[in-house]
Amino acid sequence: MAGLAGALDASVSASGADATLVQRVIAEATRSGLTIRAARDLRAGTQTGKHQGWMAVETVQQPSGQFTWSVLSEGGSERTRNKVLRALLDAEAEGLRDGAAEASQLTPANYQFDSYEPTGDGLVRIQLTPRREDPRLVRGTLTVSADGYPLVLEGTLAKSPSFWVRRVSIVKRFARIDGITLPTSIESIAEVKMVGPSKLSMCYHYREINGRSVAQSAASATSAIRHANYALFLRPTSN
Repeated sequence: MAGLAGALDASVSASGADATLVQRVIAEATRSGLTIRAARDLRAGTQTGKHQGWMAVETVQQPSGQFTWSVLSEGGSERTRNKVLRALLDAEAEGLRDGAAEASQLTPANYQFDSYEPTGDGLVRIQLTPRREDPRLVRGTLTVSADGYPLVLEGTLAKSPSFWVRRVSIVKRFARIDGITLPTSIESIAEVKMVGPSKLSMCYHYREINGRSVAQSAASATSAIRHANYALFLRPTSN
């Protein structure tokens, strides 16, 4: 499961067909210059119920790329918390600090836009192909609103993040919070050697954007929690 750390903050990119839509998607997914304070709920463990661990953390992201986090509460497997959850947060902080996050962003340098398909319910599904084999990129689809706001990214990582991990599927959901597109949840299932199918989830609850308190809509918060219900098997234990 440790191989999942650093692989779940993948963004998407497109280039091609509908230039206006693609430009809006890119602009929304790569917006910078924000100070964001949020609480996150992270959970990980195997599908069999072993090695369960959870953490509630407070995070602060600065326009400079500085990312800090502190633990509010935690429980379950110490190994999972240290090797998976803490490693994931540390990898995010390192990527933002070193500018490496650009390698996973929604830019034509990272992704090829292959198809544009209206879903019939006012949404548009974009097929994405990574331009290189990279564990920070996702091969799959991005569902967006008709005016180009990202809603759901789902697929598999373009490359395994570790020798121990065979396949990683991911679903990342977004919502507009105070007019800004932000992730609300990430869910992942990986085939881990000698361990079996393992799950990881992370839900975001936003507190402040640029020093201004925000009220994350009840609908967005409820949606994030509902879509992460599969992770309820990760109830705190003493493993």
